[in-house]
Amino acid sequence: MLDQHQIQVLDQFCQKKGIRYYDLRQEIVDHLAAGIEEKMAADPGMDFHTAHRQTYTAFGISGFSKIVQQREEAARRSSRKKEFQYFKAYFTFPKVALSLLLFLLLSAPVPIFNIQDASAVYKTYCIFLFIFSILAILFVSIRFKRPAQKLLSLKHTGSFTVFAGLFQVPNLYFNLAVNGFEVDINHAPWFNQVMAAFCTLAILFTLARFHAYRAIYTDAREQYPLAF
Repeated sequence: MLDQHQIQVLDQFCQKKGIRYYDLRQEIVDHLAAGIEEKMAADPGMDFHTAHRQTYTAFGISGFSKIVQQREEAARRSSRKKEFQYFKAYFTFPKVALSLLLFLLLSAPVPIFNIQDASAVYKTYCIFLFIFSILAILFVSIRFKRPAQKLLSLKHTGSFTVFAGLFQVPNLYFNLAVNGFEVDINHAPWFNQVMAAFCTLAILFTLARFHAYRAIYTDAREQYPLAF
């Protein structure tokens, strides 16, 4: 069984090899430690450093680079899968009711109130969505304490700045229809429905990403408390 000093030596070794993510480093340290203990048990005369060197050599000429690449890809797929699961949930019972309500709230004002200048409403939607994206970024940065150590599990789901651009999709759609194709949006009912759909999907995707991040963040805090 390796002592604490030897575990620290392995951790420092991983850092020197460019393993900057705490969770991935812990996984590799455990793997190295298991290999070293196995070699020392098979050959009682073998010292720690010799066993360490032989165990690392087993990773091949690429060292840790292959396992880092594999774990990063796995973390990315896991994050996207979780986000998609939460997003898909908004189209299944009972959350689909919330999605429909949101769509109706966004699509209803123009036909219900018979608003003649629909462009003013859509511009308001675009401004609202931009402000919503900024508030989402601020909320996440305040609500979730940034880890003291970088975590691979949070790499692909921790950034919400993408939504500042995502929420401009309805704005681009509006400008393309009005200025590009010169659509008379006051007499094009389909335009209102599409605009409401864009806005609804943008908000739902933000909520899905938030819930995915919260789940991954909570799991990371439980598994790696020292990283925080």
